[in-house]
Amino acid sequence: MSAIIHAPSPRARLTTELDFSEKLIRHNLLMESLFSLFNGFFMGMILFAAPAIAATCFPVDAATKMAYVTVITCAFPCGAFLGPMWAAWGRWVGMHQLVLQTALLANLPLFALYWVENGAAFTAIIALAQLFHSGMRMGQSSTYHCTYPRSLFGRVLGVLIFWNYLGMVVAALLAGQVSDYDPRSYQWLYPLAGLCGLVGCTFYSQLRLRHRGSVAPLNTWKAGWHRARQVLEHDRRFRYFEMAFFLSGSAFFVSWGISIVLAHERLGWDTGAITLWMTVVPQLILALTSPGWGWVLDRIGIVRTRLLIAIVMTFYLACYLGGLVWLIPGLMYLGSVLRGVSEGGGQVTWALASVQFAPAPEDIPTYNGIHFIFNGLRGLVMPWVGKWLAIFAAGLPLGLSVIISAISVGVICWSLRWEQAASPHPPTHE
Repeated sequence: MSAIIHAPSPRARLTTELDFSEKLIRHNLLMESLFSLFNGFFMGMILFAAPAIAATCFPVDAATKMAYVTVITCAFPCGAFLGPMWAAWGRWVGMHQLVLQTALLANLPLFALYWVENGAAFTAIIALAQLFHSGMRMGQSSTYHCTYPRSLFGRVLGVLIFWNYLGMVVAALLAGQVSDYDPRSYQWLYPLAGLCGLVGCTFYSQLRLRHRGSVAPLNTWKAGWHRARQVLEHDRRFRYFEMAFFLSGSAFFVSWGISIVLAHERLGWDTGAITLWMTVVPQLILALTSPGWGWVLDRIGIVRTRLLIAIVMTFYLACYLGGLVWLIPGLMYLGSVLRGVSEGGGQVTWALASVQFAPAPEDIPTYNGIHFIFNGLRGLVMPWVGKWLAIFAAGLPLGLSVIISAISVGVICWSLRWEQAASPHPPTHE
């Protein structure tokens, strides 16, 4: 923590200029790290353990399993389309309170899984929790400028993501191991995850915001759309960044569901093997590498960081393609390691995209709305595209994912012409 806070001059001076005392930063980082750890267990269960459980713990045919996995994969991104509602809610109660209230609504449904024995009901409850979780994530990413100075964003997010994904790894590993012994173990695992999420909320409620901002009047959909259109028309750097981000996410979503099903059907992996190599190993490496990615982002900027991420991502998708088509588990193992490396940086840039590009704090909701809508669009459409392509040939979505990821590398390379060579940090607006 000391390495994060004690930044060399002139960034140390910037911390003082923005009125973020060392004591305030330490307090917020400790509270949000604890929140990230406990919330990580909740996230690991609904985002990563849930697809594996849906694919292996219910006695249904392969097509139904694929439908369960696809719905679960789509649910969180679909919550992005509720972005205007989350934004209006946040303007009404404040983004800090939005996190706490949506987290409460996301965790409570998990207690109902104690009585669920049906795969469709399981999928519906997980999808509901993920929808409210999207509101929590939007509120959290809109609050960073009130809790930390801009110059420390990358390193702070690296630490928070480390603790978040450590909790996710524990959840996925526990779920995978106990589900192999008892397929109904999800009936107590998910209430436990809900309890952990609520404990995390108590820590998040202790954050001290430097300023909460004035309550903004509720804007019309037309005004919000106009502001978003103006940003996309005039902020060329952000436009190309979002294009590349959309392509990278599309590459992931088009192949994720079929990768899980094929690992089970072709390689014979059970719940434990799937969660270990397609969730635990990638997320553990993600947690370990995210602080390093945060440091890289602070040094070279978010666009160049995305270029490195996209290159590694293309290689991991190619490994998954070779491993599942030619039945080579070793390529799957290598792909999972590379996936963890790429997603370590992906999570840092995902959380900071809006804050890094928005010229002023009052512009963050508009940039966040654009970012979330594009994330929701790719998450809603691409899993179904992958499912449809898999009907014709199982390797089609896997091959398409490699092509899309390679195109994203090209887009980022093209956008580098507009990057300022002088400094990776955009100017602050007081």
